[in-house]
Amino acid sequence: MQSLDALIQWLQPLPPPVSLLVIFLITIVGGVLRGFTGFGAAMVIIPVVALVTLPRDAVVFHALIEIPTALQLLPDGLRHARRSTVLPMMLGLILAVPVGMLLLVSLPPDVMRVAMSIAVLGLVTFMWAGVRLPPPRGNWAGILGGTAGGILQGSAGVGGPPIAAALMARRDDAGETRGNVLVMMALIILVSIPAQYAFDLFNREVVILGVMMAPAYMLSTVFGAWLFRRTGGRNYRAIALGILAMTAIGTLVASIL
Repeated sequence: MQSLDALIQWLQPLPPPVSLLVIFLITIVGGVLRGFTGFGAAMVIIPVVALVTLPRDAVVFHALIEIPTALQLLPDGLRHARRSTVLPMMLGLILAVPVGMLLLVSLPPDVMRVAMSIAVLGLVTFMWAGVRLPPPRGNWAGILGGTAGGILQGSAGVGGPPIAAALMARRDDAGETRGNVLVMMALIILVSIPAQYAFDLFNREVVILGVMMAPAYMLSTVFGAWLFRRTGGRNYRAIALGILAMTAIGTLVASIL
């Protein structure tokens, strides 16, 4: 009986059951989307989780559930990535994540909820339009790309799209581009975690949530990858961007109201 009481007391900081259900369901949706398309999990998970918790908790939560996937994909990325491409971008990322995180902890939660939804909607519009960036030249282009991603990652947890867009604009061969993207997507998480700890963003609630939801996220990612192979990826881009757009608009309206 005492052990049960201790467990209940330990779980007390968690959100109410309805909020937990929302977090669980959106985690599954995000995992399926990540496995099906290779991107988009943060853009669908963070704005929704931010509605039922604090925005800072939503950003940390997503980083925690991404750790296993990031570590799993990093070795494959390192085998194909080009060091001269990744290192300048990594420098910009490391310098900019704390700047974005300063915005996250300084601005009121309601403002950050709206900002997160607007950021996601803007990124979705950018990707839907099929904008192709000019090929970057020199290390400064990589640093700027990493800086843009770092600010968005630190403030809203959605630093992946601008970094991926900058890497794809290089017109490298597919294997090298994929390797560069995998390395940078892993580094986004691995850089974010220490920065979040330094800014004292970790708390018992978000750590428990991350541990609880990580298995569901991993399994749904596997299911999404299976679904992609099963369907041949038909209309995957339109489906993914449609889900992201609806999520961004819905969370934006909910944040304003």
